[in-house]
Amino acid sequence: MPYLLVENASQILTMAGAGWEPLTGDRMSKLRIRRNAVILISDGKIIEVAGKEKAASLKERYDPITIDAKGNAVMPGLVDSHTHIVYGGTREDEFYMKIKGKTYLEILSSGNGIYRTVEDTRAKGKDEIFSETLKRVYDSISTGTTTMEIKTGYGLTLESEMKMLEVIDRLSGLGIMNVVPTFLPLHAIPKGSTDRSYVHEVVEKILPKFVGKAGFVDSFCDKGAFSPESTAEFFRSAKEMGFQLRMHADELADIGCLDLCEKFDIKSADHLLYTGDQGIKRLAAGKTVATFLPITAFNITDGLYPNIQKFIRAGVPVAIASDCSPVSYNSNMLFAIYLAVRYCHMTIEGALNAATVNAAYSLGILDTAGSIEPGKRADIIILSVDDYRKIPYQYGSRLVDTVINNGEIVMRNGAMVL
Repeated sequence: MPYLLVENASQILTMAGAGWEPLTGDRMSKLRIRRNAVILISDGKIIEVAGKEKAASLKERYDPITIDAKGNAVMPGLVDSHTHIVYGGTREDEFYMKIKGKTYLEILSSGNGIYRTVEDTRAKGKDEIFSETLKRVYDSISTGTTTMEIKTGYGLTLESEMKMLEVIDRLSGLGIMNVVPTFLPLHAIPKGSTDRSYVHEVVEKILPKFVGKAGFVDSFCDKGAFSPESTAEFFRSAKEMGFQLRMHADELADIGCLDLCEKFDIKSADHLLYTGDQGIKRLAAGKTVATFLPITAFNITDGLYPNIQKFIRAGVPVAIASDCSPVSYNSNMLFAIYLAVRYCHMTIEGALNAATVNAAYSLGILDTAGSIEPGKRADIIILSVDDYRKIPYQYGSRLVDTVINNGEIVMRNGAMVL
């Protein structure tokens, strides 16, 4: 394969030196930056990050295709560690229901919300769901995401959940986005069931069918969803079958779900809008990554933003994700970073680390993604600004010029390369 050489960058944010652990505490607000440097890429991997003085010898030795960063900043591709981007149908009606004062649980109890998407996803074929989802994936690439966790959860039956996973696998096979699949059977309690009866059915009949097909499972442990007891039953079985664990928690209320962090090796607990001091201690003790979803706070909670800095001060590793879904139709991780800095008390350096290194750690892929280091996958974005500090300042402009995924240019000069 031909060599690529990224040159003329004002800054290369390498995020290097994190090792095999997530960043915590004061380290969250520190970036590793190379100036006057180039990046050599081959066979989908980063070969070398070298000083500009070595660029001439690299060109002579490897005759690479050069990629001009045009004096702009370069950084690792963004890692979106929590999405519900695969689904059928739309829910724009809920946008106006929220404006009129309806709450999340009121919308859900009326048969809308997740239940609406479950019906639409069950009714549509795989090709139609794939086509609808691909448009959303292109949107995500255009704003710098190169790795995306994608959950099932809008099927709630073996057949429909498997259909979603097949769409996720098909997206992964395109090679334009690195995909980490998560099996989320505990997303909503099916109509006519209780949380305990449904969990028992999942554990006995559905979960075994997904062994080897998804590395993670997830549970929506919250008010109006699944209890800590039901989630614990599910997690025990999933762990025995070799799955790693993720969890939605404290989005609607604190019902004690984070107590499970001390009982199980939960890789990531997500949302955390109502997490109190005890919950923060549970996260820190269990070394669980706290994944925050600022766009969801922006869209559905009337500006109830978490104080992320409080978690960082307590030593909790922090990640940021988009939570792209039918109720929060936005996969723009740069907007999530803006919201985290503007409203969640994060530094820009901390937000960038949360969207790269720590997000990759939460997905178990820090050995291949999240930083620009020799041997790692060549997932790199060239921004349209010369200084990373301009990202939140210019959040409403087109901030990404070029996207390289696995060493392949998938977007250049702001346009997809198909």
